[in-house]
This record gives sequence, C-alpha cells and structure tokens, in this order.
Amino acid sequence: MKESKPSKWTFIIVGGIIMWIISFTLIYYLLIPDVCYYHFNEMNSFMKLFYSAGGADNGHPSPNSLNAIFSFIIGGILGYVVYKRKTTANTVYN
Repeated sequence: MKESKPSKWTFIIVGGIIMWIISFTLIYYLLIPDVCYYHFNEMNSFMKLFYSAGGADNGHPSPNSLNAIFSFIIGGILGYVVYKRKTTANTVYN
C-alpha cells in the first residue's frame, strides 16, 4: 500500500484523541479512586506533575496541561506505530 500523508496524519490525530480520552477518564479514575482524599493529604510528586488541585477545583485533583500534552503525544506515537504496521502488513501481502 502506498503511503499517503492524510492517512498517516489521520492515524496520528485519532490515536492522540483516543489516548487523551483514556487518560482523562479511565486512567484518572484508576489513579484517583477518592477525589476527596486530597483535601487533607498531600499529593506525591508524580501526582503533582500530571494533576493539579487548586481552589478552582475545590481541592480535587484535575488533569493539567502537561497531562493533556503528554497524553496526546503518546497517543500520536501509538497512532503512527499502528499506521506503519498497517502499511507494512499490506505491502508484504500484496
């Protein structure tokens, strides 16, 4: 299969969006089962890196910009890997 740039960028963007959704839903609930826990307890350094708990969120941790950027980059890389495997598999069988 001949590589096409629109197809490649579609895989990268869709992969980024899917990973962003997974990060903000599934991973968030796996890492933070009780959001009120952080009213009286300090977040560790890993949590502070990807989540912020400020007054706007009433002390509950919420994903910050670094989390969104990192999730989209990882998803884009995974989308590119899927695209390359798809094009390689179609080239081998054709």
